[in-house]
Amino acid sequence: MSTSEHVGLWDLLDQRARLRSIWQASGGEHDRRVMDAAWSIATTHPGGLSDDPAQGSAPGHGRLCEPTILICHWLPADGEDYWSMKDHLGYRGACLGCGWVGDQPRRGRGAENLAVEDAHDHTHPGWREIPVVGAPPSLESPASYKRLVARWYQRWGHLLPEGWLDRGGPVRTARSPMAGRHVPGRAPGGGYDLAADQGVRELEGGQLCLL
Repeated sequence: MSTSEHVGLWDLLDQRARLRSIWQASGGEHDRRVMDAAWSIATTHPGGLSDDPAQGSAPGHGRLCEPTILICHWLPADGEDYWSMKDHLGYRGACLGCGWVGDQPRRGRGAENLAVEDAHDHTHPGWREIPVVGAPPSLESPASYKRLVARWYQRWGHLLPEGWLDRGGPVRTARSPMAGRHVPGRAPGGGYDLAADQGVRELEGGQLCLL
């Protein structure tokens, strides 16, 4: 990990950009590893494919809180081989709206999901209490997406807090153990589809049942 000091998102991204410039100038393997050990937004999460994830916004400028995930490659300890490291990826919850970054880096099994949950504790407190709902429509069918979303809203929307999805709130859906990743952008409104705990499933009408 690049640093144990708690700083904001914009400072961490600036640090990564500076290290990237150093690596691009040198082309050295050491500089590349140092750059990879700095926190950056994970590619598949909000802001991860943008050169300017804040889109010109800065903390306190009225932008809604939006969860995302930071990632880094841990540097090996003394005597540890870089290429044989286990659990070499670190994850950390962050917010694109206000620049908040989670204090606790996550590493090991389930680390990405835990970081996503940390981010939602900040951006959408109360998410753990929302009911498990049916899976939202897939964007893989753009021609029928609006119609399917409208049908999904009619069945499930009333179970969520008012304005929840308009604020980028997540949904919780029942998953098999092999499909338990929290997926960004899958919820209507652009929020995350959070996998429910194992043993929880939704029934007709949105009621919950413990298996």
